[in-house]
Amino acid sequence: MSSSQPVFLLNNYLPQVKNRLYNGRHIVVWEGRVKISSIQGWVDNPRIELAKRSLQDKIGSRELSQEEVFDLMKNDSEVKLKELRDDIMKNGLREPLTLSFQGKLLDGNRRFFAIKYALETMKATDPDRQDLETLQVFVLNETATEEDEQNVLVEENFSASLKIEWPDYVKATMIVRANEDGLSPDQIAKKFNWTKSKVKDTLKINEIISDFEAFASSPPEPDDELGGGLGLTEQESQVVAAKNYQFFNEAQKSFFDPLKTDIDFKIQFFKWIHECKFSSFPEVRIAYKAWKDPEAKAILFGHEPTAAKAAKAILDYNSRVVRNTDEAIGRIDSFVRFLKDMTAEEISQIPDPTRNKLTEALQLVVKMSQAAASGS
Repeated sequence: MSSSQPVFLLNNYLPQVKNRLYNGRHIVVWEGRVKISSIQGWVDNPRIELAKRSLQDKIGSRELSQEEVFDLMKNDSEVKLKELRDDIMKNGLREPLTLSFQGKLLDGNRRFFAIKYALETMKATDPDRQDLETLQVFVLNETATEEDEQNVLVEENFSASLKIEWPDYVKATMIVRANEDGLSPDQIAKKFNWTKSKVKDTLKINEIISDFEAFASSPPEPDDELGGGLGLTEQESQVVAAKNYQFFNEAQKSFFDPLKTDIDFKIQFFKWIHECKFSSFPEVRIAYKAWKDPEAKAILFGHEPTAAKAAKAILDYNSRVVRNTDEAIGRIDSFVRFLKDMTAEEISQIPDPTRNKLTEALQLVVKMSQAAASGS
């Protein structure tokens, strides 16, 4: 193993030799700090290849300068350099750059240019500048081969990240706790780097989930008019809420007020959630409309796995405007066939209010038909 230290590493930060694993291969590296002014960005980075081609159509095939690449990355929306710059200014560089022994940037090109962007933005008197003017780096040992460098590129750019974000339910819990601690939506938004509207929506979702967990963990009461709760444990109700967090989010966006004012609907919606009635966001969105529509409501109360999908299809169909005579005739014919197929027993079981509505509708059709005929 060579003990030669890369010339650009800063001695006052005590560089150390380490053994790191890249793409299944052990590679000896130096760990230390280096001045950002000693690093050159990777002008051949494939990330900006298309933008480079567009520029080179104008300037010819010469190699682009560092500043030209910097400008390309700042103006390429897919690179999101500004977002990374803002994160680094807030949290610092969380992952070191990786360089070859000669100082070639092997990994961290976007981070490097984001730091340059940050320094360009900061005032010369800003005390935080010094935290970005020298960077933590890994530098391959002088015996590293081209294959070693390739392994670094593969590990850092092709290997899937195994980082798993916190579930939305867990993130929401943090927002709720901050709210309970007395922080305002503005303060919470600043603390968690969220928009104020997202914080407010999250608190509204929590209102619905709190009601659900209280209902779900209450015991069933057969003698009660509403039947009591679901009889789940507190933990079980939280698991259901976490699993269906995005469905509660859709409910917040689509019918928050009815959930706060229509107790019968709220209880039934909570039961539907527990029964796994919904399989998609669009199915959740129509829940209150289905509740108000007798035909869709009857279907949604069914036990078929596709009941919510079928209820949505009914609402979608009924929401269409009858735009031509053929469609009107088709719908009337279908209804007439439906009536003719009913048995006398089935007709006798139709509730009086429904029978009265049908009678009124038929009388209206006859009256309008007669008026149209006399007018002609």
